[in-house]
Amino acid sequence: MELLKYKEITERMKKMKNVFSKEEINTGRQREFDYLKGLFLLFIYLIHAFQATMSPEDPFIQAIYIFATMSGAAIFIFVMGVGTVYSRNASPREFVKSGVRMVFYQYLDNIAYVLALVLPYPFVSGKLSETGLESFQLLIEIYIQYTNIFFITGIIYLILALLKKLELNIAWYALIGAAVGIAAPFLCGIPVDVPVLGYIVKLLIGEADFVSFTPLYFLSYALFGIVFGKILRHVKDKAGFYKMLLIPSIVVVIVWWGLTCNTYQLDLSETFAALSYTYTHPNLWHVVASLAHIFLSAAVFFFIDKSHSKDGKLCEPKNPVARQILYYSTHISKYYALHITVYFIVLGFNGYESFQSYQCWLLALLSILVTEIMVRGYNYVYDRIRTKKSAKA
Repeated sequence: MELLKYKEITERMKKMKNVFSKEEINTGRQREFDYLKGLFLLFIYLIHAFQATMSPEDPFIQAIYIFATMSGAAIFIFVMGVGTVYSRNASPREFVKSGVRMVFYQYLDNIAYVLALVLPYPFVSGKLSETGLESFQLLIEIYIQYTNIFFITGIIYLILALLKKLELNIAWYALIGAAVGIAAPFLCGIPVDVPVLGYIVKLLIGEADFVSFTPLYFLSYALFGIVFGKILRHVKDKAGFYKMLLIPSIVVVIVWWGLTCNTYQLDLSETFAALSYTYTHPNLWHVVASLAHIFLSAAVFFFIDKSHSKDGKLCEPKNPVARQILYYSTHISKYYALHITVYFIVLGFNGYESFQSYQCWLLALLSILVTEIMVRGYNYVYDRIRTKKSAKA
């Protein structure tokens, strides 16, 4: 028996050596995460078409949202953590710059949201219902102060700058990530009765109508992303690596959905309400389950991606759908910032009143089309200007 165990351990160690390298060998772009981000943008378009217009979700959308709660914002923050490991500008100073820039983007985006809400008002003010007027006032109040993915990304960058400055061992990132996941539910919404400071704390730990996501809850994803990124850089056999991840990821996913179905007895509305809350307020178990979904999805994208050349380098995929998804990923901040403005303008011209389900689906398609024109138009003009400046230099 002991001899068999020794042989099993020896075989596992050999497999590990075949997968990992002591040197950082996997330093290129990890395209499976680009696909993951780009594809999820389509879910964002659809879900936000209902949320931004305060329209009731039909059962089909509820089911999509329940599925999306196991990835969503977690994807972007986790991949952000991975990206910091692969970045050429990963100094504390650069992290601070990125953090300040992202917080600035959040409030710049808020201005765009408010302008989009106000734009239709002169045209519809004379025929607004009481419900429409109340919705208009509520939305303006919320979106002046709104915090979302840009804000939490900015704050997390600032925290990472501090950790980087302290030169902590990578094990500390994992420990802090786990500690934050455990502590977050106990810290959420603690009141601080100090002017200005109390308001800032509320932005960081939540429990306000204008706080969509909080840095407190999503810091774990970024820290675990950094740990994962460090490991990934030492992978020389990515196929073998993802095969190693598949089994534990599938087990966690099955256990998660098994417990979820058992807890809520397949009641769609109850499951939707519960997971909507845990999505924005994930405990450590939810973080682990979300990461399992992300690893499983990343593995699937890795194995179906056919755009690797024989020498292992990435090349442009021939499939136009794949190219579009990668384009979404590359310019995702622009798409994310712009798409809700389309919903707000249409909402305003509808008297700030909600829509029926089929109208929200049409709104999502409209937003996809309009933002595509805006993003590609901006990129075209920007590239032309940059080319002219380079030619003059």
